[in-house]
Amino acid sequence: MDSIIKQHPSLYKIVVSHYLIAAISFLALGLMLFFAVADFGGHYFQPHILAVTHTAALGWGTVIIFGACYQLMPVILEANLHSYKLAWFGLLTFYLGLLELVYSFWVFEPGLHMQCGSLLLLTGIGSFSANMFITSKKIKKPDIYQDFILTSCIWLLVTALLGVLMVFNFRYPFLPQDHLLFLKLHAHAGLAGWFLLLIIGVSSKLLPMFLLASTGKIVLLKWSYYLINIALLLFCVNTYIFGLNLITYFIVGLAVAGLGCWFTYIYQCFTTRNKKTLDLPVWHTLLSLMLLAIAILVLPFIIYNQLNADALSVRLTVFYGCLLVFGWITSLILGQTFKTLPFIVWTKRHQFFAGTSTKFLFKENYNARLLKLQFLSFLIFIITFTLGVLLNNTVLRYIGAVSFLTTAVCYLANVCLILFETDDAQ
Repeated sequence: MDSIIKQHPSLYKIVVSHYLIAAISFLALGLMLFFAVADFGGHYFQPHILAVTHTAALGWGTVIIFGACYQLMPVILEANLHSYKLAWFGLLTFYLGLLELVYSFWVFEPGLHMQCGSLLLLTGIGSFSANMFITSKKIKKPDIYQDFILTSCIWLLVTALLGVLMVFNFRYPFLPQDHLLFLKLHAHAGLAGWFLLLIIGVSSKLLPMFLLASTGKIVLLKWSYYLINIALLLFCVNTYIFGLNLITYFIVGLAVAGLGCWFTYIYQCFTTRNKKTLDLPVWHTLLSLMLLAIAILVLPFIIYNQLNADALSVRLTVFYGCLLVFGWITSLILGQTFKTLPFIVWTKRHQFFAGTSTKFLFKENYNARLLKLQFLSFLIFIITFTLGVLLNNTVLRYIGAVSFLTTAVCYLANVCLILFETDDAQ
């Protein structure tokens, strides 16, 4: 990875720009969540919740994943990035589109701004995906990790296209079925197709490195890849044609089996690790996996209540979405940022001395106290806010929102300390 940075000075700038923009978006998300607390007591399809969830999924989760992918390309795909200019263009169009879309959702003006925002987002996503696919042509020995990443890009494009269609459908109704049906397809293509597949591909490659462990059985990842993709395809087809029905239980079972294969792979990595002490970033990762497992356990209850037209299904759906977007994805990023970003910055600062007799030992240059406060405040958030959603308790949701905002402040402060720390002590 060190040599790649030397060959391409633009790599460092594009990567840290994504991390910093995502951290600022995370703080904005915390403020938006606080002002939208009351909305989480009702239906999930309303302006403020749409604005908050898209800020979380796109401005926070997707932006930082884009940056991480650009940095991890040499490790995962074993090839240099195709174009840094395309990466900058993608970031610019993506974020401009996000700003327009989120503002339009918040005030709910489904007109030109919302339409332009969706198209700009699609352009940014298309730029990122093109970079990934063109780069993948350089791969000499394709493997399952690359399959996960490239397939996730396809699902991200599908998610974006569905989003554009729904935005234009607000003003010019043309979709053949109910808007909420397409929202289900859009949400699950993004969560399972984009986030889940990419997280499995990247984590399965990097976790053994972080834990100094042996890799698990690759066949488990192959089963995971096919089971999750088959389940997602069946879900889209079955839901579009028939809606939720008894077959949906079988589809969820396939997805759970795929997740089980991945969890088994991770378990094998943990049992063979040489690094026995788990630091806070790894605990964040473990917490994210627990939240994902809880969200999956909620799914059968959502299906049951929707089949019986019970109003409880709406509250369970909001609870499910919070566990995934604000729990699973957020906790994973909160942890992995402090496993990847310190090394990225450290490598950049000391590459000048590469090849000399001067040796610099890598140190994780984040503030440990801030990280502890971040973990504690996030834990309080995920307990109080999700319970507040489930029990329809506004006080618990406000406590959770304040804790989330505290987490965002700690995270942004720590990211800035890493990025702007002086080298005097080095």
